[in-house]
Amino acid sequence: NFWTKTVQLLLLFSGGLGVHHRFVMDTVKTASVRAYVDSAWLNPGITTDELRYEKQQLTDARRKRCTLGFKERMEADAECKQAYQQVMDMRKNELQRKALDQMVANMRPAPELRAPKVICHNPRGAK
Repeated sequence: NFWTKTVQLLLLFSGGLGVHHRFVMDTVKTASVRAYVDSAWLNPGITTDELRYEKQQLTDARRKRCTLGFKERMEADAECKQAYQQVMDMRKNELQRKALDQMVANMRPAPELRAPKVICHNPRGAK
């Protein structure tokens, strides 16, 4: 079950993290985004422009990593590697892959409006 695997993945990284417990969701999120970007070449419908936001998220994660001390960075690397393996195992199932891709797509910010939004109301609408 997808949600069971997701909860297990979150529980795996919530225990014993010590100093960087605040990076738990970042680890899982980064692993999901990395798997999405790495597998994007399999989907010919995805362009590099569409991956710009995800690649920026990975760059931000690398910058956060650089702020950690040596020992914390080594622990974070091990956790990221483990999270990435878990996400890749989940992506083997087509339904889970689609759910993970949808989760990553939902992380994107809403597109900016380039023109004013016009809303028309029907004056004779139902009351």
